[in-house]
Amino acid sequence: MYISRLVIQNVRNVSHLDISLNDKFNVIVGENGSGKTSFLESIHLLGFGRSFRKSKNSELINFSETQLTVHAAARFKKSDTVKQSFGISKFKNGDNQIRVKGQKVARLSELSSYFPIISFTNDSLDLIEGSPSFRRRLIDWLVFHVEQSTNCSAVYRDYARVLEQRNSALRHHKIELVKSFDQQLIKLNANIHSYRQQMVAQLNDEFNQQFKSLDDKFLNSDVKLIYKAGWNTSQSYSDIIADTLAQDLKRKTTSYGVHRDDVLFLIDDRNIKHLLSRGESKRFVLALLLAAERLIFKMTDKNCIWLFDDICAELDFDSIKKTFELVADLDNQMFFSCIEKDLDLIKQVVTRNNFYSVFHVKHGQLLE
Repeated sequence: MYISRLVIQNVRNVSHLDISLNDKFNVIVGENGSGKTSFLESIHLLGFGRSFRKSKNSELINFSETQLTVHAAARFKKSDTVKQSFGISKFKNGDNQIRVKGQKVARLSELSSYFPIISFTNDSLDLIEGSPSFRRRLIDWLVFHVEQSTNCSAVYRDYARVLEQRNSALRHHKIELVKSFDQQLIKLNANIHSYRQQMVAQLNDEFNQQFKSLDDKFLNSDVKLIYKAGWNTSQSYSDIIADTLAQDLKRKTTSYGVHRDDVLFLIDDRNIKHLLSRGESKRFVLALLLAAERLIFKMTDKNCIWLFDDICAELDFDSIKKTFELVADLDNQMFFSCIEKDLDLIKQVVTRNNFYSVFHVKHGQLLE
């Protein structure tokens, strides 16, 4: 996907921006608080309906307004002559309004499916240091884009619904009601387990190559991702659900299932949490995201959109340079935010392509 024109209204301190974008590299320059990160957040909304920052959706909306809107005119391929219209509005009361190809749609997933967006920010290390939910989210995002099935999204929605219903019944000690949800839970659990198991295996093949390209220190190491199911897979899940009913009633929650899954990151069978420096961890995460992009492109022919927030603060020059070399052949649209003093460094990397635009922002406004 390539965004040709972006209109942003009331996203944090950006009251209104209407901007024509470069198909390749877009550099957004400004000091802290200028609105450059809000620019990237606006694009992120198209792919996820939320910010990449750890903040509530309501905080995205300008404090003096009741809603925000992001509109994009975009093409599926660079060669396309027709642009399609996409948009999302979010309201402080929690409502959303979503448009795909100019038409209102009911679900965010209908918009997100067109925008495979990868963000690399100062929170990206949560993939290593954060809870298993961050790692599950990455795998499920890949499943969503690679499976390309509406049924896939429904399976995840149904699992979340049934799990909540079962947990509610556990909290109220309604044993027969708890049991009535078990068969649905078992079936949906098996589906998601299969999705994730296959996706981690495919991602593992891509990841090994990307990480060693970014960090040659580990060229001779065994680097791998391991899918860790949220229950003992030597037993059937149906047996576990039955055997742990008393425990679940005591804890008032479902103890085992795909909602407890994790992905382990190992180098020579050692967890990377105890092995990598902060700089090496950032390159590890970047390699993971590059591998995810490669997998999406290989399986679907979709071009991802990259968002790099303050990339010079996150990566050294050599890592930035290697990143550009690795993504050059996929011809993605990319967005970078940086402060003024780092602009020359970014230009050193992108100038050889001669396909880049620089936008200066201040107080949420575009400077001419």
